[in-house]
Amino acid sequence: MSENLRSATLTPTMDDVARTAGVSRATVSRVLAGTARVAESTEDRVLQAIKQLGYVPNRMAQSLATRSSGLVGLLLRDPRKSAYGLLHSELQQLSDRANLQLITVVPSSTEASAAEKQALQRLLGLRVDGLFVATGVIGPEDLAPFLSVVPVVSVGRPEAHDGVYGVSYDEVAHGHMAADLLLRHGHRDIAVLATAASVSVPESVRAEAIVSRLRERGAAVHRVEATTFGIGAEHSHRIADMVREGTITAVAFPTDDRALDFLTIARKSGLRVPGEVSVIGMDGISPAMAMIGLATVRIPIEAVADRAVTVMGDLLEHRDSLPIRHEKFRGHTVDGPTLGPPPRRKS
Repeated sequence: MSENLRSATLTPTMDDVARTAGVSRATVSRVLAGTARVAESTEDRVLQAIKQLGYVPNRMAQSLATRSSGLVGLLLRDPRKSAYGLLHSELQQLSDRANLQLITVVPSSTEASAAEKQALQRLLGLRVDGLFVATGVIGPEDLAPFLSVVPVVSVGRPEAHDGVYGVSYDEVAHGHMAADLLLRHGHRDIAVLATAASVSVPESVRAEAIVSRLRERGAAVHRVEATTFGIGAEHSHRIADMVREGTITAVAFPTDDRALDFLTIARKSGLRVPGEVSVIGMDGISPAMAMIGLATVRIPIEAVADRAVTVMGDLLEHRDSLPIRHEKFRGHTVDGPTLGPPPRRKS
């Protein structure tokens, strides 16, 4: 088989690039890896040969030779949820700008804890050089076995492990913000949808912060326990009944999605918002939020993603000298038409 025919029918190799550029295979490897100085004219010939042949480096083969894949793994919770979707987009764009090759794994949301552990194993199997963990279930003890292998940055979730660099939202502060906004509108009898930590750590922290702040200010809190992740109308009918009974005048949800599910059921059942019940959520991500008019707390996803990518780059370069910290970023409240004063009690 002639060389021209071979090049036309087979995927080009590093040897083909070396032959076309008139250099050694080792020189091509150095140009691709950027690990040693190569004369500019030689580098130009190699890059021209790569372009001419359409050569694509085999990352897995390179990782076996260099012990580095050039990849950073991202473990991400359900990107159908607006907050996780925006976080994914921000991390991807910022990683591209930082020359980090991001590979994302989204575990099944039906069996979160077990699926997330399996996903971590899959990412390590791809020989990633670092891990972003952006999910609300997996615990510190689950991350511990990976810390001696790769640097781990926890993104957008409360982090307790002293070996994991955390870049998160200040969920306690956000819970306090939501509670304070309800109190400023005059509400004293308030339902709070409280999510179990086994379902979502961020939702749980938010809800507990709302509850503690309201009780600290003397409000009557009516907890409604949520035991599933992202179930559309979970407990919404029960909360609607509490409104009709006159038990509550407002309700706080740990996510906008849960709040919007309640608004749908409330309006279908004839409840007036905010005439009969005020509603606040948390996330503030949807671009349609202003049109919907949901009062919420806007979490600082962009700032958290930007800082997380910067930290990952620093850890990859200076892992042994960079101290582990748990950084928290605060968002802001967004008042909206779903909040109003409590309805007047009938005499």
